[in-house]
Amino acid sequence: MQIFRRLLGSKFGGLFAIGFLAIIAFAFIAGDLTGNNVSFGGSSKTEVAKIGDRPLTVAELQSRTQMVFERQRQENPALTIDQFLAQGGLKRVADELISSRALIAYGEKHGMRVSKALIDAEIARNSAFTDATGNFSETVFRQMLAQQRVSEQDLRDDIAAQIIQQQLLQPVGVGTKAPASMVPPYAAMLIEERAGEMFAISAARFAPQTAPTEAQLQDYYKQHGSQFAIPEQRQLRYALVNLARFEPQATPTDAEIADLYKSRQSQFAGRKTRDFSQLILATEALAKDAAAKAKAGQSLQDVAKSLGLAASRVDGVDEKQLATQMNAEIAKAGFAAAQGAIVGPVRSPAGWAVLRVEAQRDVPGKTLAEAREELSAEVRQIKERQLFSEFLNDMDGRLGAGATLTDIAKEHNLTIVETPLIVRDGQSLRDPAFKPDATLQALLEGGFAARQDDDAQIVPVKPDEEAALLTVAEVVPAGPPPFAQVKPAVEAAWKLAQGVGKAREIATQLAAQLGKGAEPGPLLAKLGIADAPRQPLSARRADINQQGGQIPPPLKALFSIRQGGTQMVPLENNQGFIVVRLDKITQNDPTQVPQLMQSTAAGLSNVLGGEYAQQFVTAIQQELGVKRSEAAMAAVEQELRRAYGGSAE
Repeated sequence: MQIFRRLLGSKFGGLFAIGFLAIIAFAFIAGDLTGNNVSFGGSSKTEVAKIGDRPLTVAELQSRTQMVFERQRQENPALTIDQFLAQGGLKRVADELISSRALIAYGEKHGMRVSKALIDAEIARNSAFTDATGNFSETVFRQMLAQQRVSEQDLRDDIAAQIIQQQLLQPVGVGTKAPASMVPPYAAMLIEERAGEMFAISAARFAPQTAPTEAQLQDYYKQHGSQFAIPEQRQLRYALVNLARFEPQATPTDAEIADLYKSRQSQFAGRKTRDFSQLILATEALAKDAAAKAKAGQSLQDVAKSLGLAASRVDGVDEKQLATQMNAEIAKAGFAAAQGAIVGPVRSPAGWAVLRVEAQRDVPGKTLAEAREELSAEVRQIKERQLFSEFLNDMDGRLGAGATLTDIAKEHNLTIVETPLIVRDGQSLRDPAFKPDATLQALLEGGFAARQDDDAQIVPVKPDEEAALLTVAEVVPAGPPPFAQVKPAVEAAWKLAQGVGKAREIATQLAAQLGKGAEPGPLLAKLGIADAPRQPLSARRADINQQGGQIPPPLKALFSIRQGGTQMVPLENNQGFIVVRLDKITQNDPTQVPQLMQSTAAGLSNVLGGEYAQQFVTAIQQELGVKRSEAAMAAVEQELRRAYGGSAE
């Protein structure tokens, strides 16, 4: 939906992107990605927040957070619920929902309404609701709603909400301009250069050498199961249907070929075509002068060049085509002139035209017999696609009436393909040699959008050429595997967990002493880690900002401490610590880089516009008297951890 793409790409779109993407881009395009049929406990009417007289219930927040989490896990299969919550995922979803509903309430309070016709148009344009032929399908629309357990009214409310939000927020930041005094300091930060060093303190160095007991491992696995979780796996079953299936039924008849020839008679009739060079000028006087020079022997290209212009070519056109491109008067004059003649000046849609007839030729027509092969191929293709579409529509109805993939495959002699258990990118964790082909790649989105108990669905593979009847045979939910399968990994993790305490102690001492100016070499030897890995660090803020938010933690630390200072950076999964020391800061003059000053000014203006929008939303929430329940938020978090095998907190 273009209106929403523009909005979400704007400087205020982030205020409510999660809410919209979760329902539209996620729920209807990505589908129900959970595969777990998660059921949450507690009362669905417990309120997380009250926005005026509108409640945000626990059930609504749980459902939306589940959608967002599953969407992110689709992109990052290794993501755990503990990581998602630690990154503030639940709070972000709650904030977005509350902001969205506050804007809706405020808009309605001031008489803002969205028409049903506009919402209908947005739904009809959504490619998620099209069938295999690319047209909007009421059947697909209803099936998608049922699959996602989302009511039509909820969808309509979300679309209306986004339109209201755009109308309210977009004007808030329009014309925002950062004060000139703000630009140099921020621009200077971007080209500031920092240099330092980092030191790695590994937990493995201090891990116990003796093996843990079975009870210790079992206890560790119980408390940290999410650390070993594997993504959801699915086995898909599908049968392909393509145009080749209908080739025997699509043999063209003589009558069909004759009818198509008759409908295309003008295409196969003989015609006269010509090639022209042309020059379009702004005034009649200039055009007359150019025509005179051309008639005197100059080429139109040379005449155009003397005017600082360029002549263009129009080749292989008949009179009707030239009339369409220019006008009937020019076409008539052009085809009345002899080869080499100059035509014009004649008034054209773009100015005054001067043309030279460069070549003329007669294109012979084609008889029915001569055009038969060409027409036969076209008739065959039309019939194949029509039969293909009719077959898919019939199968869609059969599936909706309860027929299974096995039933249809047996009835129509289709071959059923069964994949091994695969994850969302098509790889198989149990069979690393398995590689998804192009067909399976086209089916992954639909295969991971459906539930195991859904009817088989029809999924396009190649538009208008090939489709698949697809169903989900087996679902292995995401979560920790049986202890026996990961026991070696659990033991390695347990040892790191025991060694990380000593690593923290050493890293703390190292950071403190380096911050006081101690020389690294003697200090490392004194701490008993003389061979600890160390590496120089250097970067500009502008360079690391180009990494799309994926900034390595040591570099992030380098730009967050004072010169001579240090910072400890913990590594994931108890691997140890990195100690970063900043040795030197080099300041550069931003006024010597005009482009930097301009881009910084534009960026600050966008930031200020977004800040104004956020302040506007905050003021709206205050006016409406938004109230939040931290107890209800905690209950949602607890249920999410329980449902997805997270650690208890």
